[in-house]
Amino acid sequence: MRGWNGRDIEVFLVLAQELHFARTAQRLRVAPASVSQTIKKPERRFGAPLFTSGPPAGWT
Repeated sequence: MRGWNGRDIEVFLVLAQELHFARTAQRLRVAPASVSQTIKKPERRFGAPLFTSGPPAGWT
């Protein structure tokens, strides 16, 4: 599995601030599905969810 790029980190940090997938997508001007796919990469790697689905999203 490849590492995170700058955009992946940006998505993660904005979601951590917003705690809302749709608002994160809006703020980054991407589709909500793109936010979800970006967050699923490390979740698969760690074998555990990083955020709960919401609304609002939350840390696990």
